[in-house]
Amino acid sequence: MSTPTVKSPFLVFQHAVPADVCNRIAGDVYVVPDVNVEGEPQPMARNHLEAEELLFNYLKPVIPDIEAHFNIKYRGTERFTFQQFPVSNGKMAEQPHCQNAVYKRKKWIRINDRDLTGVIWLKDYQDEPPFDLKKHVYGGKLEFPVYNFGFQPQVGSIVIYPACERFISLTTSVLVGELQLARFNICGEGLWLYQPDNFPGDFRSWFTDVV
Repeated sequence: MSTPTVKSPFLVFQHAVPADVCNRIAGDVYVVPDVNVEGEPQPMARNHLEAEELLFNYLKPVIPDIEAHFNIKYRGTERFTFQQFPVSNGKMAEQPHCQNAVYKRKKWIRINDRDLTGVIWLKDYQDEPPFDLKKHVYGGKLEFPVYNFGFQPQVGSIVIYPACERFISLTTSVLVGELQLARFNICGEGLWLYQPDNFPGDFRSWFTDVV
């Protein structure tokens, strides 16, 4: 991923976690999916203390960069949640949502003090055979409809962005394999609000190779 030409509201640390660590965690946190009445596997989420502590060791060194980029004073990180998305038969793997608000009575209502949110992918995007289902996933793009762009899974990469309703996201259909990622939320000290004027432009100026 290239360096943005203007300050981006997305902070990306490529391959911050080694692939072998991600592969091990993916195996440790895996659970057999529940199925619905039609027998279709369902998305799953869980916590795993050892895996959380291991991943935080890779997040901790970049916290100063996060503080500087978003002009926020770090207060803490919620527990990591390990999400698992099986093949979704052409349906979105995850519905549009944001991490700190819900839509009620025709407006977004903030329901917690999450300021930033992030993902760490445990598997790598692969769009042609051969597939190693322990390491690869085809589909499962993290999309931001408001900005008309998204990120393909990239094993070990960390993407951080504001948790508010301006950053509604969804996960596209998983076509081969199972998407596995770690989700975390960051809280800052005091009141932190996303200021669009601090992040002008759009994905074409933020990045030059995101599709």
